[in-house]
Amino acid sequence: MLQMDDDVMYRIAIVGLGPKGLYGLEILLTQLKENMIDGTVEIHLFNTTDYFGAGDVYRIDQPEYLIMNYANSNINAWPKDNQKSCVSYTSDFVTWLKSIDDTTAGINDFAPRALVGVYLMSCLDKMLEALPEKIKVVKHVGSVTDVEGYNESYRLTWLDDATKITLTNTFQNILFTTGHTSFKSNESDKSITDNKIDFIYPVSQKLKHIKSDTIIGIKGMGLTSIDVILALTEGKGGKFYSDVKGLMQYLASGNEPKNIVVYSRSGLPMVPRDGRDASVVPLHCFTDETVVELKESTPINFLKTLLPLIKREFYIAFYQTLFRAYNLELFIYDDFFRIENQVASFHLEYPKEEKFSWERITNPFFEEAVLTHEEVKKYYEFLIQESEKGEEASPFMAAVGTWRKISPIFNELYSHGGLDAASHKLFDTYYFGLFNRLSYGPPLNNMKKMLALINAGILDFNYAKSSVILEEESKELMQIQNATGTSARTLDYLVNATIPRANEKGFVNELFQNLKRNKFITEFKNENGESYQPGCLHINKEGNPINESGIVNKDFTFYGTPTEGITFDNDTLSRSRNDFASDWAEKTIEAIQENEGIQECYER
Repeated sequence: MLQMDDDVMYRIAIVGLGPKGLYGLEILLTQLKENMIDGTVEIHLFNTTDYFGAGDVYRIDQPEYLIMNYANSNINAWPKDNQKSCVSYTSDFVTWLKSIDDTTAGINDFAPRALVGVYLMSCLDKMLEALPEKIKVVKHVGSVTDVEGYNESYRLTWLDDATKITLTNTFQNILFTTGHTSFKSNESDKSITDNKIDFIYPVSQKLKHIKSDTIIGIKGMGLTSIDVILALTEGKGGKFYSDVKGLMQYLASGNEPKNIVVYSRSGLPMVPRDGRDASVVPLHCFTDETVVELKESTPINFLKTLLPLIKREFYIAFYQTLFRAYNLELFIYDDFFRIENQVASFHLEYPKEEKFSWERITNPFFEEAVLTHEEVKKYYEFLIQESEKGEEASPFMAAVGTWRKISPIFNELYSHGGLDAASHKLFDTYYFGLFNRLSYGPPLNNMKKMLALINAGILDFNYAKSSVILEEESKELMQIQNATGTSARTLDYLVNATIPRANEKGFVNELFQNLKRNKFITEFKNENGESYQPGCLHINKEGNPINESGIVNKDFTFYGTPTEGITFDNDTLSRSRNDFASDWAEKTIEAIQENEGIQECYER
């Protein structure tokens, strides 16, 4: 029998209480309620801050100008389709916003991330208010740094105000919903050097020392980069407004930097989103039959098998939208040659219409070693123009939006070594970023703010593509140099606005290093063909870790970001994508019932 150190029948830990931890808790509480467990069950929640339910991404102390890139209509912390829940009344995000008379309650609006955090924390409060009498929930603020086996159970060590504490309580079951395995446990407290900032959150703290009339370099052109730029402008008292023509302008406060020099590998910004519903046009190449055939032919070669299908889906979406602009219909056939014939006839009749080009859609400047500021500005203007048209009217937006439809299918094909090793590495290192840039960009309004800052002379894109940073040995002087070495500019500060993903260097996070040292986990290796080690956990299809000896530990389950690399696109707010929590809750109930039965026999 499991040895308990008090009268608690079963004790569970959830490590990380952002949205995924919240979902796991809700599913577990629902199962506990339905199964009417008699014994006392304790659930311990561990989070790095007081923002239980919101986590770090949606912490409620963020400034309001940091907004979602996910429309309000997509946000719902509760089960859908009338599924049972542990609370009697649930509301999705839009309904909740309306209940508090919030002005951002439109289904296509983009709310502040902090407001989403308030919603998530209110959902947690509802769960805790509805707890059955014998279910106890205990909160711990701090970072879990170690887990060790103890008497058929586990003890956790956590960092509280720089003091490591090992809990005397033992846990029979642990759900891990922490950040990425490549993040350090104390990432948010990383020290700030005089002129370098490697981690920007919370922005109000990490960027407050940056002075006005300085030159800032920002590495990265994704969502994090936009957060930095807004923090250094709007966050410094600047104002955005619309002029008489409806164009967004920027009124400087005098506290912002003189110039912000932005660069990345591609030199391209993300494609913005306007919040409207995506096109309902179905996929034509990734049919149910095709997906079944693909699953039966694993490991899959991405370049030979999947990329041609993806390109065809982009092509079809592009021309369906373009044909519609002329009141024409593109007829779809299994024989792709017949589709191409229709397109060829169309261009003979309308020769001025631009032809579909995969290269131009994915990287319009792929042939250029460097980009000029003016080229990047014009691309911003193009993206804003196309986003305003939407997927129903813009062939470009229809094409790039296709990936959002393909993504759930691709996840099934990618996960658990579905691609051969070379394809797995190629996707992780190149195509992941490419599709992310095309399909998961910022709200349109944020893109308009970036253009306003370009027009105000604050943003500088002369070093946008593949520039390098040069430093003196003293590291007191930094320069950014373009890819050809023909131009350079001195920087006062350098901000890293990239978010690390799993990589072949392995685990950096202290918790995951200790889990590996204690032989609970190991890294996944894709050995289909050549060998590729993406730096992620080796887990089974239920989210349980597999150690170096091939032993599965069913007491541990990983859910969300920690599974990235062996699964794909673990959307922070999605309850359905790679849902390891439901199976975890069901198995946990079975374990509790088994232990309950053992204790009853023992008492007799």
